[in-house]
Amino acid sequence: MPVETTITTPLPGGVEPAAVVALLHDHEAYIRTTCPQLISYKRVSGPSSSTTSPAGLGEPVLFEVVDRRPTGQTTYKLTLTNREEGIDSLVDGKAPTGTMAVRTRWRVRGDAGMLEEEIEIDSNMITKKMVKGNIEKGHPEHHRSFLAEAARA
Repeated sequence: MPVETTITTPLPGGVEPAAVVALLHDHEAYIRTTCPQLISYKRVSGPSSSTTSPAGLGEPVLFEVVDRRPTGQTTYKLTLTNREEGIDSLVDGKAPTGTMAVRTRWRVRGDAGMLEEEIEIDSNMITKKMVKGNIEKGHPEHHRSFLAEAARA
């Protein structure tokens, strides 16, 4: 059974919800913000063969991401799907203890003035607890980075 958590961050005054959604739809910005230990990434499949071509709503785009880890590096698949109010993300990878899937749903709730991220982690018990703790510790900073960038737009 997956473990779930939610992270919400208020939109700063003057930040337009549409600017935050547009930034979430910028897959390069999304990857660079949410993968702070990024070594490299490449687009594997999607609606266009161009790495920089934007995807339409509901069109999944698959990336292969290489990240630094304390024990070296790891490679995993990342699927991003643009949605009207944000983006869905699926990380499909391996941990030392087995397979791991992390699904996130980032939504800009303009009526509530919030950036909301719903997270679902599916793995073994030890990995779930570790990943959840890392997400709850690191993702508020990802939110702040997106909102700061959207404020500059």
